[in-house]
Amino acid sequence: MRLVIKTLGIFFFGIILAVVDSSISWLAMSLTSTAISKNRPAAICRSLPGLTRRQIKFCRRNLESMETIRFGAREAYTECQYQFHKRRWNCTMIDPETNKVYGDVILKEGTREAAFVHAISAAGVAYRITKDCSRGIAVSAEFVDGAEKHKNQSQERRLMNEHNNRAGREVLASSLRRECKCHGVSGACEMRTCWDAMPPFREVGNIIKDKFDGATEVSIVSNGESKPRMERKNPMFKRHTPADLVYLDSSPDYCEPDAERGVLGTKGRQCNISSLAIDGCDLLCCHRGYNRNVQIVKERCHCKFHYCCRVECQTCEKIVETYTCK
Repeated sequence: MRLVIKTLGIFFFGIILAVVDSSISWLAMSLTSTAISKNRPAAICRSLPGLTRRQIKFCRRNLESMETIRFGAREAYTECQYQFHKRRWNCTMIDPETNKVYGDVILKEGTREAAFVHAISAAGVAYRITKDCSRGIAVSAEFVDGAEKHKNQSQERRLMNEHNNRAGREVLASSLRRECKCHGVSGACEMRTCWDAMPPFREVGNIIKDKFDGATEVSIVSNGESKPRMERKNPMFKRHTPADLVYLDSSPDYCEPDAERGVLGTKGRQCNISSLAIDGCDLLCCHRGYNRNVQIVKERCHCKFHYCCRVECQTCEKIVETYTCK
């Protein structure tokens, strides 16, 4: 499988470019609960949320691939929310009632968060496609045909997004693990079959999250004679590698709601009173203070098994304290 991922690196790159537009609105299709049918492709593709006109055309030509992409989008979005559920920005980008992305303004600004979302999205789609291919479900080669489409965004953002897309796929490729199975009588390993297997996607998400924390701020340098390239802004920091995340713009603090930019703020978020980290009430609530909520919860306790065959339990009351940001 390692050979599959490495030799199909351009293939995956084509997939992401064909699917990802100048915004990341296509992630909204992750909330689509109905399986994508091959019947009536025009109607099905128009009903998928977040797709641009070009993506709808692509969908019609490659409908058999859209189910895989939908699962990849769902995997990426779920992992993003898990990785950031203790942060001020908790990767809430999609309104479940309207299936629209309302946080894509932030993701258009070249922030660390944009870098993570592009990397995890690229990894999510590549993960699902690789998994499906290993089960013999081939993905249409037409994905590659849409690779070099013009994207309506600045050259700087295009370079950044393409780099982070590749970084996400590089993390996936380098996370493969060797698994073997022995064959032989009486448990003897006379012959062994080995293969490269993909790890759980949570492991991929953990690695990309670590790369988010260590992302490199870059600027685009061009002397007019060579192709534009990304250079670190601060020469004191390490140079980025192909597997590192890069970003162009500093992130806001995400403390106060900003509907225009898709920032929800942290008011009402639950915080950890005993933590000094970013999930602690002081930092998560941006020093605004917090509310203490006390609840009495009833639960089963002191259970005993009586022969035969019943279990008798008592009902105990437990005081549960929670804290939410003001």
